[in-house]
Amino acid sequence: MGDLQEFASSSNGDKWLVGKDGTTNRLFVLHRGNAASGGHETSSSVDAFLNQQPFGPERDALVVFLEKNKNSEDTCIREDTETPSLRLAEE
Repeated sequence: MGDLQEFASSSNGDKWLVGKDGTTNRLFVLHRGNAASGGHETSSSVDAFLNQQPFGPERDALVVFLEKNKNSEDTCIREDTETPSLRLAEE
């Protein structure tokens, strides 16, 4: 598992992160549940995450994240990127 970049978080503490598998070089989405729910983690492919119904704000945040970073060689798994959820929280 490569570096993870948070692209969304919820008010209850859940976090959604995107990473790149070091073996396959494919992107994946990691959902990290909040501590109160045990912090359970689930991983899925980007395609599966984008097609998961019902759509939620974290899906929209991933679309924005991917669009913003589509020209980056690393698909922007960077520390200095302002995520849509961070921007929203700061507003």
